[in-house]
Amino acid sequence: MQVARANPLGSGPWGEGPRSTRCRNGIVPLFQIPDELRIMALSEQIRELVDFTKANGLVTAIAQDAESGEILMVANMNEESLARSIELGEAVYWSRSRRKLWHKGEESGNIQKIVGLYLDCDGDAVLLKVKQIGDAACHTGKRSCFFRKLDDDGVTDVGVQVFDPKERYKK
Repeated sequence: MQVARANPLGSGPWGEGPRSTRCRNGIVPLFQIPDELRIMALSEQIRELVDFTKANGLVTAIAQDAESGEILMVANMNEESLARSIELGEAVYWSRSRRKLWHKGEESGNIQKIVGLYLDCDGDAVLLKVKQIGDAACHTGKRSCFFRKLDDDGVTDVGVQVFDPKERYKK
């Protein structure tokens, strides 16, 4: 059984496109294909489209609120974190400072449910359209990591404080 390649992300939570695959007896809906086979086929197609060689195995990952369009954060992904994100349907990043996979929300509870996944033309950036669970994407407790506005008067904090990081992380 082979997944149709017209749209590498298929449909459902990963984008719009065909929801079927061809087999000897005709068309089989993707939802009837076991999850692990769909994930393997999707991961294989993404490996062909994403270039992990440009930045030492990493690509830029942008998290955007699927409803409002607000940019929530920028992080990095390696091949494993992208595959885990697809498998879980939740954002998993590569932490350069900790040098390990980082499932967004593992400590804070502020999980990012993926509702859309887009790849840029060069294959070196990924856009995740997410439903932000817990309302804060930033480790500082702000809604977005982009809370510092630079203008003629200097830098202004325009962020929405959702939680106190000292209380949440207790480190």
